[in-house]
Amino acid sequence: MIEIGDKLSDRYQIYDVIGQGGMANVFLARDLILDRDVAVKVLRFDFQDNKDAIRRFQREAMSASQLLHHNIVEVYDVDETDQQQYIVMEYVKGTDLKSFIKQNAPLSLELTVSIMSQILSAIEIAHKNRIIHRDIKPQNILITENNEVKITDFGIAIALSDTSITQTNTLLGSVHYLSPEQARGSSATIKSDIYALGVVLYELITGTVPFNGESAVSIALKHFQEAFPRVKETVDYVPQSLENVVLKATTKNPADRYNSVEEMHQDLTTSLSANRMNEALFVPKDMSETTVLKPIKPISSAHKALDEKMEAPEPLDEELVPSFDVVPPIEPVRKNYRFVRWLVGLLLLVLLLLGAYYVYGQTTRFVTIPDVYNKTQEEAIKLLEENNLNVNQIIPQWDKTLPAGTAIETKPEANSRIEKNSAVNLVVSNGKEQVEIGNYIGEAYEPIRKELTDANFIVVRRGMATNDESQVGVILDQSVEPGSKVVPTDTTITFTVGQMSDSISMQDFNNLPLSMVQNFADEYGLNVDVTYAYDDYISADQVISQDPASGTALVPGDTISVVVSKGAQEEVVLQHTETITLEYLPTYADTDLEMKKPLPNVIDVYIGDSQNNINTLHRSFEITETTTVQLKFFIKNDGVGQYRILRDGEVYMESNAVYPEQ
Repeated sequence: MIEIGDKLSDRYQIYDVIGQGGMANVFLARDLILDRDVAVKVLRFDFQDNKDAIRRFQREAMSASQLLHHNIVEVYDVDETDQQQYIVMEYVKGTDLKSFIKQNAPLSLELTVSIMSQILSAIEIAHKNRIIHRDIKPQNILITENNEVKITDFGIAIALSDTSITQTNTLLGSVHYLSPEQARGSSATIKSDIYALGVVLYELITGTVPFNGESAVSIALKHFQEAFPRVKETVDYVPQSLENVVLKATTKNPADRYNSVEEMHQDLTTSLSANRMNEALFVPKDMSETTVLKPIKPISSAHKALDEKMEAPEPLDEELVPSFDVVPPIEPVRKNYRFVRWLVGLLLLVLLLLGAYYVYGQTTRFVTIPDVYNKTQEEAIKLLEENNLNVNQIIPQWDKTLPAGTAIETKPEANSRIEKNSAVNLVVSNGKEQVEIGNYIGEAYEPIRKELTDANFIVVRRGMATNDESQVGVILDQSVEPGSKVVPTDTTITFTVGQMSDSISMQDFNNLPLSMVQNFADEYGLNVDVTYAYDDYISADQVISQDPASGTALVPGDTISVVVSKGAQEEVVLQHTETITLEYLPTYADTDLEMKKPLPNVIDVYIGDSQNNINTLHRSFEITETTTVQLKFFIKNDGVGQYRILRDGEVYMESNAVYPEQ
């Protein structure tokens, strides 16, 4: 069992616990090679024998590693120790969105839109890569001190679907964001992610979840039995355009929701715009109004009214009435309705039998492609054959996480319905991608070092004294044989490089303590020039940069210049107010100026500071005369605030707001 103090893969030193969840625990660790903090997510020990949990844990790592986006937590490494799976990922200094809402509610509408826009941007990228998150909730959304959003936990929550819904301690956090179709037992889709996003937006605005209950089951039932609560019932000042985003994302019928997260994102971006202030309430297409029927009068009353209006006709003159011979009445023809009913019944029976035969044929004719992920190639082929499917082609593919010979997927994909005895292609891992090592002897060291470092090799330099100036800075030997095929991230190449016999080779002191630079200088009679600077990532008293670069030949008396970290600068947020005069510019609806009153100017204000994004609408209002307004800025340290003001859709004023020197 992984605990504090353990060292994973001789690289990640565990030194604190960040959090504990239903399936995994998260530790804070130090990457000893890159000298940085990382988060290590470890599959809980009681899940180590659950093959399905392991498979889905690995799938989360695979899904997240494919997504490179500034609002998605980056995955650095995946491995296991003592048969315990773990994922090494970016460490986000901050809190989860659930705690952020509790601590800061109510949030401003501008901040709400900014946070939600970042969430949508991340999920939009995931969907474009055909990855459904399946467990969107504030607990899986991290937010930094700068209000930057990071999405985590891609796909891991699906492992809980195999357990009972009575596990309220782990499932209750998810059931608040469960779509109606999932509550009925359907699989997660893009539309169910959109529903969860709508619930998150509701919670950002109101500070609460839409449905509560004593158990997970009661909450799940409310999602598809009760109407989704109105945002305005809790926060009455929310514009209808913003509430409409929530309503459209959370309709009971998935067909009435946004078609994509991209569409929802576009709608949210303009939700605080002045031209949408009078937007009508969103009503799903399938919600028709109730028609009230007028009551029908009783027949007796109708007859009575009719009798009162009709008068007896005057008798006709007998001379005007033509005479006719009396014709006996024609005997009515009796129709054989019994035969017709029998014929209709027979036709219905035939149609019923044909329908049953078709359904049975479809059921027995088609099969579902099984999921072969993480099975050996032999196991995958056997499983497909057991499901009456043939393997047409084995497609090899490099894979960072799965060992060689392990199945990745089928084409068509798992859970697709196809005819029995159809052929499918099987994609099998070739392991990590390998590259061929070239012959670098005789080449200049520095360009080769850069080329290999960029390709994720670890490059080590060893100097060899020489009196031949033509060999200085040239590779004389290499540790890996030319032509060898290796995995870059797993390979260290050591080069022997020529240097003058009386010279000193400058070492690489980046991210190393200043004391090591001073010891090196004392040993070889060198001088050290030290400059200090703040750095958010390099620890105090460690080297940020150096001059000259590593490998440079030095002689006693030379000077080494280094910039040393003072650690992260303490963040100070300063409040500053700018007074702006907005000049009113009369405009008219048409050219008849004498008959028309001037129209108001629509003013849109955008602010960029530590709490606001310059590209997100901050405030919108109308003016009918020259007006003075005050804009508040929250500026970090010696930072600069920005503002942009639009008048009737055109940029009217744009400038920086600098905090005055004290």
